[in-house]
Amino acid sequence: MALDVAVKGSRVKAAALCVAGWVAGYLISAVSSILYFVLLKISPEQKASGKVMVLTALYGMAFAALGSLVGARFWRPQALGIGAAIAATIAIVALWSASETPNAEHWTQIVAVLLMAPAAQFGAFFSRSDD
Repeated sequence: MALDVAVKGSRVKAAALCVAGWVAGYLISAVSSILYFVLLKISPEQKASGKVMVLTALYGMAFAALGSLVGARFWRPQALGIGAAIAATIAIVALWSASETPNAEHWTQIVAVLLMAPAAQFGAFFSRSDD
């Protein structure tokens, strides 16, 4: 009986750490993206130059990878799963955003789905535990 409670408690702790890592990792990516657009006064719904698109993609990929790297460290045995959750959240939010703004330019959503989401999964790779 005591062993069952200990195992159940450790599963709850592991699940809570996974959720906390997912939330923290996604927030690092999302908040940094919002700050980028606000501080540089770039409209994600308008056309942008190639230079702006490349810089935005590099910035977004860096912070997606960083967010995943940090988030995956919350529970290293499930680092790749946390990274996948962060990557999926980035992609789902971008796809939802594109569907809600049918008349806008969708270059930021394309960057998020094709570059930032894979970068998030890649970032988690460096936090995994081989135990």
